[in-house]
Amino acid sequence: MHYRAQRMGRFDSTRSIDVPGLEHSVVALPWGVLRGAFGPSDGSAGVGSNVPSAISVLRHAPLYLKVPEEIDEAFGVLEQHAIRHGVVYPVALTIVPFLFDIVRRGSPVAERTTDLIAEYASAAATLEPRLAARLREVIADQAVAICSWFGIHDRAAAALAVHVPALRAPFFAQIATLPRLAPEVLLALIELGSPPPHALALALEVLDGSDVTISARMCAAAFLAQFGEQTPALRTRIDAALPPSAPAALRAFVGKLWLPTVKRPVVAPKLYAAEVVFAGAKLVLVRAGTKSVTLPWADAPVGRGDVIRVGITAHGQPKLALITEPDGSVTVVDF
Repeated sequence: MHYRAQRMGRFDSTRSIDVPGLEHSVVALPWGVLRGAFGPSDGSAGVGSNVPSAISVLRHAPLYLKVPEEIDEAFGVLEQHAIRHGVVYPVALTIVPFLFDIVRRGSPVAERTTDLIAEYASAAATLEPRLAARLREVIADQAVAICSWFGIHDRAAAALAVHVPALRAPFFAQIATLPRLAPEVLLALIELGSPPPHALALALEVLDGSDVTISARMCAAAFLAQFGEQTPALRTRIDAALPPSAPAALRAFVGKLWLPTVKRPVVAPKLYAAEVVFAGAKLVLVRAGTKSVTLPWADAPVGRGDVIRVGITAHGQPKLALITEPDGSVTVVDF
């Protein structure tokens, strides 16, 4: 970091600083009285707290592309001093207008910058209520800019709609005009409700597409599990696209900017004739065709060589076992 801003007098961090000459105002602000995770934000607590220098580096990111460590260090300040361990600090209110200005310039670090704005918004509730409301207001004032992010920074735009209620009306108005909805938008609509009519058809195209990523297909499946017509055929297709790891995978997909709701449909498992190859005190190993499946079955009344029927999900998980008793009755064991 290449300079430290001078500390000045008392400053109200809840005021908007979207003022003329914003690109030149960074050094004039009283960063020493604006608090972050490490204390003052003027660098007096160490380079990790030097917010004005970090903003300057990002504002001039094209000049720093050949020294990416400088860019990473700048983001490190804004990602660890203004927000830390899920807690956002008051200095974030002063940083946010500068971040919007950086994005507006068409910066090469715009994607990471928009995600940072969304990360601040996601933690707004950790501020005292007055400051939390002000942070959301500062972000909502940029509704036009945020709506222009669709197709470029969909993840951040969707996250901001989730966390800033005042953005939802322009969010819905904008996506109603889009011929394509990004997977992140489909996922956010689960939290927001009331998807536009064309969203269902677009989600079905993604679910059945041959050239889509696994994450995109999971987003479409999670959306359709919430809003699609739950026919047996659709439930089966959704189930195939949503493995048990889907909730964690989708949270990572959206950069942990929100916690996606993922409800996997209840689908009857496919039944296989299976031969017992091992029966222990706590588990049973069976072979169903070419598959070897472990059943979490303590004290199972079966032995090696017995043939039973086993219900297995599309993702290879055992759900039940059926044993035909000597009298012809069937005992069902649910895992």
